[in-house]
Amino acid sequence: WGLLHDSICVISYQVTLMPEEAEDMWHTYNLLQIGDSLMASTIRKVQTESSTGSVGSSRVRTTLCLCVDTIDFDSQACQLRVKGTNIQENQYVKMGAYHTIELAHVEKASEALAIDILLISDKLFRHQDVATRSRYVRLVDNVRDNGGTVRIFSSLHVSGEQLTQLSGVAAILRFPIADLSEPEDDSTSDEE
Repeated sequence: WGLLHDSICVISYQVTLMPEEAEDMWHTYNLLQIGDSLMASTIRKVQTESSTGSVGSSRVRTTLCLCVDTIDFDSQACQLRVKGTNIQENQYVKMGAYHTIELAHVEKASEALAIDILLISDKLFRHQDVATRSRYVRLVDNVRDNGGTVRIFSSLHVSGEQLTQLSGVAAILRFPIADLSEPEDDSTSDEE
């Protein structure tokens, strides 16, 4: 008979996600935990200094690997915000710098004046949270003020039901937007 020894087995999993519909954000939210590592392509604002000493800034695409310390999920918009510290230094972001990654965004497209047609469920205007209702009223007003068309879908119709299942809001853009991720904090310090 051999002796059995207690042993600890650490299992590490790696998952690659390509969200194709709004519900995928819900599944991602359920998979992520504080302390996980998240690697994603994002846009980061970096400052550069020229040979003459003048300082400028530009936005660059980079891949960050964050140690997750905050996970926020907006169930109405199916948006996921993950905040954490960078754990793989690169030429643009130092180790330990805070960054927020937002995960697909109709509101960002609206801010960029990119929405040609906004598709929105009437259910969002009847949401029990007043702040949520106001948020979507502002979105509709912004699209209309910038020359876009708004199509409101009835949740009593099959098309409205389908839109509601896909977060209740979608958009047809005037022009493509390469990446809608925007950093919450552009500094590379250890503090927020």
